[in-house]
Amino acid sequence: MDRPTLSFASRAAGWIRATFDDPNRAAFLFAPLLGFLPLPLGSVATLWFFIGAAYVGILWGAGRVRWVWPRETAFGCTVALVYFAVAVLSPVLFPNRLMGLLDVGTTIHFLLFLVLVGAMVQTPRIDVFDLFLHGIRAGAISALIFASIEAFVFGRSRPTAGMANAIPFGDVAILAAGLSLIGFSRLSRLHKVFAIVASAAGLGACLLSQTRGALLALPLIVLALGVYLWPIIRRRTGMTVLALMLVGAAVGGLGLIAKVSDRFVELRSSLADGEAMNSRDPSTAHRAILWTYGAEAFLSRPVLGYGSQNAVSEVRRRAAKDGFDVPPYRHLHNEFITTAVGRGLIGLIALIAVLAAPIIIAVGSVRDDRYRDRVAFAIMLSGGYAIFGMTNLIFSHDQMNTVFMSAYVVLLVAAYQAATRQTAFYRPSLAAPAA
Repeated sequence: MDRPTLSFASRAAGWIRATFDDPNRAAFLFAPLLGFLPLPLGSVATLWFFIGAAYVGILWGAGRVRWVWPRETAFGCTVALVYFAVAVLSPVLFPNRLMGLLDVGTTIHFLLFLVLVGAMVQTPRIDVFDLFLHGIRAGAISALIFASIEAFVFGRSRPTAGMANAIPFGDVAILAAGLSLIGFSRLSRLHKVFAIVASAAGLGACLLSQTRGALLALPLIVLALGVYLWPIIRRRTGMTVLALMLVGAAVGGLGLIAKVSDRFVELRSSLADGEAMNSRDPSTAHRAILWTYGAEAFLSRPVLGYGSQNAVSEVRRRAAKDGFDVPPYRHLHNEFITTAVGRGLIGLIALIAVLAAPIIIAVGSVRDDRYRDRVAFAIMLSGGYAIFGMTNLIFSHDQMNTVFMSAYVVLLVAAYQAATRQTAFYRPSLAAPAA
């Protein structure tokens, strides 16, 4: 007797039902898209992050997973929870509470982080670390294609490729360039080519964005990769030099086309004559004003600050008294100064803890065959974000939050899997179940 043929709707319903029945299957789909979505699709990645948390909530309600707080993840989760709690102080203690609550809303990632980590440690057969890296590689290549079309077809001077603006795009692209080479020695020959192309694409996309803050992180990325890949470089020097020459030629060509050097000339000339506040480059001038009066405001109220929702208005008020008028930005173009003015020393300590946590977790993880992968990953993630934060906002910005917290989730779960000796990974069946 012939089996009945299922309709498309029936097969789709069965596929969704099976995905809710097996968290391993969901994690296999979720992790690579966490890495892929930010660069080509911007805030869609944030939506995906939240969808994952909602999915976990349904699983908890249905009893498919349970609430867990393993000691291996306790430190990482506590740091995220403390950062979120410090953000909540602003609307509680200071005026303009509605604006303060909106600011807290952009840090909700730090709360949902606990939810995602708690679920992913219960999917022991899924290699979320490698899946995430594959997603980043695909995202970097897609981003360069997207940005090239914007720049060379539509004539956009600074492509964004789905991001809110060119600055977060450039920051994430340079980070993707470095992270694409993590795990290089474990890849097949074809995947090694994929990783090299992705790394070059990330760097090229960053150059097209003309983001100076992102390029400031390039020496850190190069140094971290040099140390990490040194065993391979030492064994295959000739091939390494040839690959670097090809990448350098391609990237240099993109840099010339995008006229990245012109932006550095503007910055150097405005600083060399000591007139940054009256610079012909408004971006540099405004940053100098915001940082100068931001430091002054912090020293006037160092413990709790003025509330994150009041940081910009307080700094603009002080600058206006001396005759400097700057646009009403949402932040002070420096994460550390923005945090210091808005949340004081308490907020600054919480921020530094969040940036340091991935490195602490990676260095303290089990020294298995992926130990160096995790350490290099953490150094580029935390170090890159610290450098990005010197010239722009990194947290309280949904897209930058999504990238950092997604990578943080994956790193913490990878460290947990190493500590609990989970190494036998597999690919779950993604087929719709039979009738």
